Amino acid sequence: MDFKILTENGNIGFYQSCEITELFLTRKKDNTTLNFYTIAVFEEKPFVGRNQQFLCRPISVNKDYNLGIQRYWLSLDEVEQNYETLKTKGKWLYEGKSISIFPKLNSLTKQYVPSVDGNRINKVLKNNHDGSYILEFFDEDKSNFSYLLDIDKLSKLNTLSDKINKIVPIDLSVVRDRIGNFIFQFPVNVLHSDARALKTWDGVVVDFAWHKKLTSIPECLLQVESTFDKNYMGSTIEEYNQGLTQIVKIGNLDQINHIKIWRKEPSLILSTFSGSFIREFSFNMGIVSPEPRLFELDGEMVKIQVSSKDGNRRKNTKHSYTDFINNNLYDEEKKQLEKSLAFKQYNSSGKGTIEDLRLLIKQHGENGVFIWDPFLSPKDIFNTLYFSTVGGVPLKAIGSITDTVKNVYDQKGKTVSDIIHSYQLEFDNPKNNNFHMNVEFRIQHGNFGWSFHDRFLIFPSNELKRSKVYSLGTSINSYGKSHHILQEVSHPQPVVDAFNELWDKLNNSDCLVWKNPK
Repeated sequence: MDFKILTENGNIGFYQSCEITELFLTRKKDNTTLNFYTIAVFEEKPFVGRNQQFLCRPISVNKDYNLGIQRYWLSLDEVEQNYETLKTKGKWLYEGKSISIFPKLNSLTKQYVPSVDGNRINKVLKNNHDGSYILEFFDEDKSNFSYLLDIDKLSKLNTLSDKINKIVPIDLSVVRDRIGNFIFQFPVNVLHSDARALKTWDGVVVDFAWHKKLTSIPECLLQVESTFDKNYMGSTIEEYNQGLTQIVKIGNLDQINHIKIWRKEPSLILSTFSGSFIREFSFNMGIVSPEPRLFELDGEMVKIQVSSKDGNRRKNTKHSYTDFINNNLYDEEKKQLEKSLAFKQYNSSGKGTIEDLRLLIKQHGENGVFIWDPFLSPKDIFNTLYFSTVGGVPLKAIGSITDTVKNVYDQKGKTVSDIIHSYQLEFDNPKNNNFHMNVEFRIQHGNFGWSFHDRFLIFPSNELKRSKVYSLGTSINSYGKSHHILQEVSHPQPVVDAFNELWDKLNNSDCLVWKNPK
C-alpha cells in the first residue's frame, strides 16, 4: 500500500526509474554474497537500461571477506517486483535471481526524512534536498557483521567506511545501525517551498513552487508553530490558498519555528522547515581602533576595522525576555543532556555563503568564536575568524589530519609535521599584522583526541546570553559551492562542552599549528 501511494504520479513526485546502489560482502571461501547496505533511489529520468557497473575493485575487509560496490538501474515495474519479493519472500533479485543471503528483515512503514543535516540517516541517503520518504527493511540480527559492529571493532568499521565514502557518498560510520538494511528512497520533488519571517515578526511568508507536470494543485494544510522553552508561543493550522505565496500569522516567531505542508489526500508531508529565522543584523560597536587589521586573502589585502572588547559592554544594555529565559535554560539543559551530544539541529534560511558566516561572526562574536571542522585550513581561518571585529576575544579552531584530508588537499605522502609546518608558513605571512588577534589553531591527528565528522561554528556564552552554535552542513572550504543548509543547534551547550574537551586533549605541541599572540 505504501509503495503504491509513494510511486503514484503526482503524489510526491513523477518517477520513471530507480537507481540501485549495492554494497555487498563476498565470502572468500565459497563466494557467497551478503548484503552490506542497499539503497534504491527513485528518479524522474526515463529508464534506458541496466547500465550495470562495479564502482571499485574488491576492498579487503578481513581474511574472510571482501566488499564490493555496484550500481545499476531498474524500471518501475522491476523495482516494485523486487520490493514485493523482499517483503513477502525475503529475497533480493537481480536479473530474476536471488544473489544475496541475509536474515529475516523487519519491514517498516513509510518514514518521512526531513533534509536536516543533523539527521543521521541522511548520511546514507542520496541528495535529500527537499525531504524524502523511505521504506526500510531493517536487519535486526546483524549476525553477518559482528566482527565489525562490536564496540571494540569501531576503528575497523571507520576505516572501511572511509574507503566506501571515497567511492560513493554513503557514510556508515555514523549510521552503523543501518548496516545490513535495504532502503527505498522516494525524494519529494512535487513541491519546493521557502519561508521567511514577516517584518512584523508575528508570522511567515511561505512561497510555493509546484512541479511543472502537475495538472492541478492539491489541497493542502499549512501547520505553523513557534516554540520556546518547550512552550508554544504561537501556532495555527490553515487551509492552503493554492497560490504561489501565503502569509500565515501566528503571533510570535521568537526562537524555534516549525512549518509543515501536508497534502490532504493522500495524507503526506510535502515539505518541512524547523529553524530560527535570523533577525536583521545590528552591531553595537565599541571603540574602533584607528589601526585596522590587515591580512592577505587570495592574493589581495583585506582591511578589517576592529573595536575593543570592553567597548562593546554597556552597563545599561536593554535585554529582551528571551535573553533572561535563555540564560535560565542552560542549567536545565546541562542536567538533561550532559555531554551526550543528544541534541536536535534545526534548519536556518537555507544554502549559505561565506558572507553569511562572517555576518554571524560579527553579530554573535562579542565573546569569542570557535570553529570545528575536520578539513579546516589556514585559508578557511582567514576567511572567517580574521573577519572578527571585536579585538582580543578568543578565536579557537580545531581541524584534523587524516587520509581523507590528505586526499582532498593533495597531501599524500606528507607527514603530519610536514603539513603543520606548511600551515604555519601560511600564517607567518609578513603582510599580516594580526592586529588585536587572539587566535589559536590546533590539529587532531593520530592518538591525540578523537576523530570527528561534523562542522560547527560556535559562539561561547556570557553573563546573560547562552552559547550559540550553528551546524555548517559542509566544510568551510566548500561553503557556498554545493548544496548545504546552515542550521542553528537547539541545544548548543553540549557541543561547546565537547569542543572544550577535545581542545584540552589537543593541548600538545604536536597539535599546535598557530597561536597569536605567541
